[in-house]
Amino acid sequence: DTPEVTSLTSDHYILVKDQSESGDDEISQISSSYFTAATAYAAESDGGWSLLDLGISGTNWNRLNFSSGDTTIGDPTHFVNGTYTAPSSGVYVVNYEFQLEAGVDITLLGNQRLGLIKNGVVIEDKVFDGVRVTLGPLDIATIPVTSTNINKMVMLEAGDTLTFAVETGGVNLGLLTDNKVSLYVYKVAN
Repeated sequence: DTPEVTSLTSDHYILVKDQSESGDDEISQISSSYFTAATAYAAESDGGWSLLDLGISGTNWNRLNFSSGDTTIGDPTHFVNGTYTAPSSGVYVVNYEFQLEAGVDITLLGNQRLGLIKNGVVIEDKVFDGVRVTLGPLDIATIPVTSTNINKMVMLEAGDTLTFAVETGGVNLGLLTDNKVSLYVYKVAN
């Protein structure tokens, strides 16, 4: 009888057999850490979070500042001062979302947008979603913004950083920091 393993730890290895022409049926081992959630991180806050200036010249980019209590999955040391640090190299799935619970009129948001910044360079940004219908010089209707998100796959090397940011455009930050924000990051491939 072979004993059943009910959970993987760093002490476990998985054996694989290479059946390719060049592999000659060679047996290799893969660390079980490849299959564990050591790279997964998720956090959310229902208000009371803050923004920290990123210091990118000529912009109003600010990064999220969660507390360690906002972490819902993973090691909070991976996300410090608004920046996620990749613990290992690979392809990561990233999701970053703002939920403006009461809805905010798009005219109040100006040019605010979400941003994903890799190693100090903006790799994705998105203006807050909303709809405005105009006919000539008249605004017929403005539909409130309720949520905006960025969902992206990103190649990261161990030690690379992802910063979750907001371009404030000089607008009152109280419109944002009183609302829900959530994010998650996890590795899907080497």
